[in-house]
Amino acid sequence: MKLACIDVGGTTIKSAVVTVSDPDDLNNGYSLGAFSFVPTEAPKGFEKIRENIHSSISALINKYGCQRIAVATAGTVDWDSGKVTYATDALPGFTGYDFCKDLKETFSLPATVINDATAAAVAEHYCGNPDGRDVVLTLGTGLGSALVKPGVLNASCVEDLHLGHIILHEDGFLCKCGNKGCAEQYVSASALKRDSKQNDISQVFTKKEFEDVKNAFFDNMRRVVEYAIQKYAPDDVVIGGGVVEIKKLWWNDFVAVCDKRAQTALRPAKLANKAGVLGAAYSAMRGKFRYQ
Repeated sequence: MKLACIDVGGTTIKSAVVTVSDPDDLNNGYSLGAFSFVPTEAPKGFEKIRENIHSSISALINKYGCQRIAVATAGTVDWDSGKVTYATDALPGFTGYDFCKDLKETFSLPATVINDATAAAVAEHYCGNPDGRDVVLTLGTGLGSALVKPGVLNASCVEDLHLGHIILHEDGFLCKCGNKGCAEQYVSASALKRDSKQNDISQVFTKKEFEDVKNAFFDNMRRVVEYAIQKYAPDDVVIGGGVVEIKKLWWNDFVAVCDKRAQTALRPAKLANKAGVLGAAYSAMRGKFRYQ
């Protein structure tokens, strides 16, 4: 079976065709091809984002004859309906968007829509530690987070943790959620670019002039990781997202500033920026949803 898979973020929409030969085996039974991305163009508003989503899906269906649609998206998504119940201004107009219903009516194909951090967590969990409890953090435009527990892949197995919106700094930077001092304003690729005034965030970890930026980033991320461990008692804390693609520049230095429990639990994501589309595909094939 071929699935048209997309991962909708505040900056880009990633897309891929995923061919499934064994729905139970995410490591060997899922083949990813035609991976690409287009700008989300969020500042242009809801209709433009929706147009870009539909175009990305149409291209995959028309070229590869996909039989299902699987979506990972930023925003809080109701697992059982595929409706976006809340989204910040990073995706304007998405709050209340009945995403899954729209896709089914537009393309006349089965569709699954889940939160992007949840999708990444599902992929990393079933690739790495399916018998454990995993907290997965995704560092991109914002900070996504999810918990995956052992058992049937349904609404009780996965939890969107919203760690990106715990308050790290009272009266800190204004977040797109409307609060000030949220974690994602300090622990994300966007935060690194803002604080260093560099689009190439690798410079933060390689140039001495950005040492203060790097140290502040590490300290804020450490606080998020240690909070997650204390509150959710995971076996592993997996860090993914775009920032992890340059982990060779910073991973060991970051682990060194964490406490012993965090050092034991921490591991970098295996799937990098492909986790979202793969997690969406696996959820579409193996997940249990009330609307099915």
